[in-house]
Amino acid sequence: MAQNSVKLVSALLLFSSTVLSAPAVMNPTVTISAGPIIGTAIKPANQPSLTASANAYLGIPFAKSPPERFSPPESPSPRSSPLQAQAVKPACIQAFSGSGQIQALTKELFNNPGGPAPEESEDCLYLNVYTPPGVTSASKKAVMFWIFGGNLAFGTGSLGYYDGSPFALTQDVVVVTINYRTNFFGFSNSPEIATGSQNSGFLDQRFALQWVQENIAAFGGDPARVTLFGESAGGESVKQLLANPPSPLPFSAAILQSQGSVLVGNGLTNYKKVLSNFGCNDIACLRKVEATAIKSYIEAESLAFPPVNADGTSDDDVRSSILSRKFANVPTFFGTNLNEGRIFLAVLGLNNGTAAVESVFASLNITDPNIKSGILAAYAAQGLDDLYVVADRIVTDLVFTCSASTLTGFLALNGYTTYRYRYDASFPTTSTFANSGAYHSSEIPSVFGTYPTSNQFGSATPQQIALSAFMQETWAGFAKNPSGGVGWVKVGTPFKNELGLLGSNGSSAVEVVSSLVADYPCPVYAPIGTLLKFNYK
Repeated sequence: MAQNSVKLVSALLLFSSTVLSAPAVMNPTVTISAGPIIGTAIKPANQPSLTASANAYLGIPFAKSPPERFSPPESPSPRSSPLQAQAVKPACIQAFSGSGQIQALTKELFNNPGGPAPEESEDCLYLNVYTPPGVTSASKKAVMFWIFGGNLAFGTGSLGYYDGSPFALTQDVVVVTINYRTNFFGFSNSPEIATGSQNSGFLDQRFALQWVQENIAAFGGDPARVTLFGESAGGESVKQLLANPPSPLPFSAAILQSQGSVLVGNGLTNYKKVLSNFGCNDIACLRKVEATAIKSYIEAESLAFPPVNADGTSDDDVRSSILSRKFANVPTFFGTNLNEGRIFLAVLGLNNGTAAVESVFASLNITDPNIKSGILAAYAAQGLDDLYVVADRIVTDLVFTCSASTLTGFLALNGYTTYRYRYDASFPTTSTFANSGAYHSSEIPSVFGTYPTSNQFGSATPQQIALSAFMQETWAGFAKNPSGGVGWVKVGTPFKNELGLLGSNGSSAVEVVSSLVADYPCPVYAPIGTLLKFNYK
């Protein structure tokens, strides 16, 4: 299972666009306890009706950088002069598993498609802040704190699709995007590091959240109204922050887009493999090895490094947190996309329906003929007989749809307020492969308002522009007033439709339907989901 699973799910990650770069048009300045920060101004090129520019403070250190490798983050070093925060910083060291065509396609589709790959460095613990113009420390705008995806193996908060300036300008909010360490560098699994300190990537996220609590008021943000939002492994990270909340609570709501990560393999075993490969006996030796050499080795061997569980930052099953009421009691908003699986099939070059279905079954270790036939029968009963479509549905529903259904249902059953959406739209400017549909991560440019107006695939459509505006308003409205909801009923409301379809059938708004529209195959996946930890992990 391991090798096939790595091939299918090593890319539970995110879509990205051109890396942010902005000339210094103006020099907005704020002062925090560490000293003055001089930013720049960004006017979104894809929204010509916007006449104002957002203030952008790019590349602010939230921790000592570079950090000590594998260790928890520490406070940044003092500085004696104003910080020029006008350019984004590198991504943390990334790992794209596999080799040959699969690795090449993974990078092509996920590591800044259409633009140069982002620079990588261990000097990476920085964040970006975007604000409306004219804000002061008394403005108290709602804050949206973004955590990127990438299967906890790669990604950066500074990609073009995460440019927070459209959000800041159109919705009057403050947006924060962060970097955090991923793969071996963020989740080493080293037994030499004390319990509670091993998941340095999750600790980076928490350190950035603490920085927001201490400093965001200077940027016009309200530290009492911070909404977490993240996609894929970013959504998984949000879930872990909910399940293991810092105290005092540094957020008031959470949005989880296609939450989840699938990391195949034993982290401790893989840590020992890295030690052996470099002739090391301890972590001190590994700290001296070139980062690029480690990166090359773990990529070539497709070594995954899951978070260490039960350490105070990560649980492999969040139900105990919910039942004990440790799970943060804030409103949540969960969502998935209609065709999550298609981009993973594209990475594998699977276009033939029969081959795609068999590959998916093998990768997910679904070998029982009765379970296979039951899955196929569930889709056939809905009139789905195109096996390529069925392969997409298997990945989408098992890994994403039914996980969201199960978790939101469990939250609602235990008295938590949660809402749910499904993103159905597909547009030429965000389609980077044939027959892409509403693939995994394709909702991000609609959420941020960073969709391209045109590219080699086509031009932005009226539906795309209007749907993006609707989604920005929905996300930001939830951040401003979480208790007010999202515009439709919460999960578990008796005798009410509760699933909001976004962009369905050409719509530029929401159609609220029964959750059974999405969840009808979930009963057949229940035992598989439990086995593979997709329901609550």
